[in-house]
Parts: sequence; structure tokens; C-alpha cells
Amino acid sequence: MKLNVSIFSLLVFLFGPCVNCDIDYHTEYYSSSIVGLVKLLDIEKLEEKLATLKIYLKTLERKRPQSEKEQKQYLANPLHEFSLIRRLRQDWPTLQKYTKQEVGAEQLQAMTELLVKAPNEDDMLEMLKGIDRIEYIYDLNPIDMSLGRLQDREFGQTLSIRDCLALAQHKYEKKDYGGAFAWYSIALKREREPKAFTYDKVLGTALNGVREQFAKMRFLKVMAKQEPLLSDKQVRDEVEKALNKSSPAFVDHFVNELLEQEDGGVLWHDKKLQEPYYLGCRGGYPKRTNLHCRYNTTTTPFLRLAPFKMEEVSLDPYIVLYHNVISDREIEDMKQHATNFANGLSISPDLNVTDKPQIVARMQWVRKMTPFTDRINLRITDITGFEVDEFKAVQIGNYGIGGHFMPHFDYTTPDRLRIEDIYGLGDRTATIVFYASEVQGGATVFPNIQVTVQPQKGSALHWYNLFDDDSPNPLSLHTACPVISGSRWTLTKFIHSDSQLFRKPCLARNA
Repeated sequence: MKLNVSIFSLLVFLFGPCVNCDIDYHTEYYSSSIVGLVKLLDIEKLEEKLATLKIYLKTLERKRPQSEKEQKQYLANPLHEFSLIRRLRQDWPTLQKYTKQEVGAEQLQAMTELLVKAPNEDDMLEMLKGIDRIEYIYDLNPIDMSLGRLQDREFGQTLSIRDCLALAQHKYEKKDYGGAFAWYSIALKREREPKAFTYDKVLGTALNGVREQFAKMRFLKVMAKQEPLLSDKQVRDEVEKALNKSSPAFVDHFVNELLEQEDGGVLWHDKKLQEPYYLGCRGGYPKRTNLHCRYNTTTTPFLRLAPFKMEEVSLDPYIVLYHNVISDREIEDMKQHATNFANGLSISPDLNVTDKPQIVARMQWVRKMTPFTDRINLRITDITGFEVDEFKAVQIGNYGIGGHFMPHFDYTTPDRLRIEDIYGLGDRTATIVFYASEVQGGATVFPNIQVTVQPQKGSALHWYNLFDDDSPNPLSLHTACPVISGSRWTLTKFIHSDSQLFRKPCLARNA
């Protein structure tokens, strides 16, 4: 049975650069941004089918986005993105094994080369973390998520049984037994896909052993709650002993009883408000009433001719949102400068935080001066009144689905210095972030003062990190909430203290 070589030649040609298996700052992880994910779409543009796989491949047929704009819109749907990465990571390697006896050496080599360029284990893990992060931080119902409902939006994309099982297994591995129980329940109650027999023939039986795993999650959750002094290993060992002593008929009856519940036990597992900033991401902070909007005409003489629309967000620390300060054309220019992205980590050694690193976005420092960067730096001076000539570099970021940044300070402490401090720039007096897109989720939250700012395309958020005497202001703690849908583009500028000698003299704090 021969495979048309042109299919795989096309796939190999369309598919992007090879993904390295080692995590580093410059390996491109498809899961970390929408830009990287566009390269994955063409892998499923199949115009011809292998005779032995015709029915299976028929199930993959769907309307595919053609233009780059349509591709980015398609991947802005978090469920499309998750399903795409899961299929390419879990299903395609199995498909390769299945076809080994059906194709010639040349075609098999083409598929092998293709799989080298497919999402790797890190991509899959980061995508699972992203979906898990969205569920927990935004307190979403797993049933709604599986049906394509995220907050108040319908995405028209449901998760397959295998998608649900991948999420369940991820939660089990991170010891979230209640969450795993919920997703196993959804998978067991989900109606089988059309041609499920073909799926099982090619990929293996999806639900094999899932009922037993579902029961195990229930026992693990109950025992962990009833015996809080036991270690996780002890809890697992006790549950394994209990299940080994149980007859298959008992386990089967127990599972049936659980599944007969109205929600299949999905809502049984509890989600606690683990971090204060979760409430801000959910839009739960009280609205402030003592703030004003006005035209800023005084920061520089130029603003007398073209004032900026300024909205006060907070008075301590001082935070303002400027509207319509970067145009669509400038945003496109900005994206053209983003040619050498590195992996942005939610936690890095130069930030005042202790959690472990996670790949959450693609970041690039733009140090080369161009007409665009000169124009943006001049505008930053007009907005802030600060001197920026000593360090003109700006940072461009692109956050994919689930992309976020843990709570952190932009200022440093004496024992934590950054590379930029080598140049004698001083601490980060202030920060300004230009929002270059609108997304669902992705808000900037200041948990210590209960302030949430939702990104608005074309706006810029400006705040102070230090007091007047240049000592750190802990109220400037901030975070970027996970992106639910869309592609979050930002341009960030850190304004350093040493070059502000005549712009912002160091004063006593109460001055």
C-alpha cells in the first residue's frame, strides 16, 4: 500500500523549524505563544488518504484556516490549540507505528522526520499547565470547558475523550486527585466520537482502564482528606491495597453509582482561592470611585498640541492608563521587530520570587535602534516625563493560551541584581506597558491594592515601583493573569533611576 510522497513532502515543507528537546531560552516552544502555534496547522491539511487509514483520517477533516490572519484567529481559541498540540504529541506517534507495515521506507522516513518537528513533551506539558491554570485561576466548570464554554463565551469546539483523558492524567500526576476525578468522569460520560472503532484501532482503546482509574481518584481524594497526616506515597499505597482487595464487580458497581450522579461527580472536587490575585483575575475586586480621567497636557511641551487621554487607576502607588497612544501601524511595526524571541519564564533568578520557572510567553529585548524604537522612546518620555536615552531597549512579549506571569516586583533588592545593573542604570523607578492586542483574560493585577487592569489595544499602563526616596514600594507587586483566548502582545519599558537625576530628584518619602 503506497502513500503519496507529496503529502508528507508538503507537510515537511510547511512545518516550522525543529523543536529541541532541551528547555532553554531560545528553543521555540509551540505552547508559549500564538506565533509559534501557526506553524502547526498545516500538519493536518490532508488532501489524500492512505487506503488503510481512510476512515481514521476522515475524522480529522474540518474546515481549515487558509490565510495567516485566519490561522491566528483559529489558534486564539484555547480548545483548538490544546487539541492540536495533544493530537500531534500523542496521536501522531501512534499513527506512525500503525503505518510502519503499510508504507515504504521513503514514506516512513518522511513521517519520522515530520514527528521530529512535532510538539515535544515540554510543549505538551506547558499546554496542559496552561489549560489547568485557566481552569483554576478563573474557577471554571470542567463540564463547561469540555463543551467549549469559557466564562461567558461559546467557542464551538468540544474536547474529545482523549483530550479529557490527557487533562485527567495531568492532574493525577500533579496530585490533584479531585481535578483528575472530574475529568475522568467527563471522559466516561462523553458520547463516543463517530468512527470511534477506527480511532481505537489506530490509536488504541481510549477508555481502557479508565473506570478503574476513575474509582482510584475517588479513593485517593477521600483518603487524603480523612488522613491528612499520611504522606502522598502512603495514601497511594493504601488505596492500591484497597483496590487490589476489591472485586471487579464491586469497582464496576461503584463507578456506575458515581456516574449516575447528575454531574458525574465533577463538581464534587473543591477549588480553593489559593492566591489573592486569583480574585483580581476573576474581576472580583471592588470598583474605586475616587479617581478621575483627564487630558494630560503638561508632562512635556508637545502635549499642549496633542494631549494624551489619561485615566487614573491608583494613587498609591501611582498608576495611570493612557488611551490610544500606539497605532495599529506601529503595532505591526513592533511585531516586525520580534524576530528573535526567547522563552519568557514566569519566575527568573533576577525577580523577587521563589516559585519554580515556567515557560509562559515568548520575549525579546530589542536593543537595536530603529525609527520605530526612537519614536516609541520619544512617546514614553512624553507620557512619563522621564529620561530614557541611557537605556533605549524595549521588551516585546507574546503570550499564548494560559500564558501568564506570577506575582513579582520590577524593582530589585540588594542581593538580587539584573544584567542591566552592570551598566550603572540604577533600579527600576517605573514601568510602562503598551498593550498591543485585546484578549480574553490576560489582565494586569496588583493584588496588594486590589486593582485589575484589562488590556485595551492601543493603551499603555504606567506605574511607579519606588517611593520618592527610591526605596521599594511593595504595593507595586503585580502579575499578568492567564490568557484565556487571543494573542497577548505587549511592549514593556523599564525606566531606571540613575538617569532621572534632574527629572525626578531623590526626595524624602513624605515630601
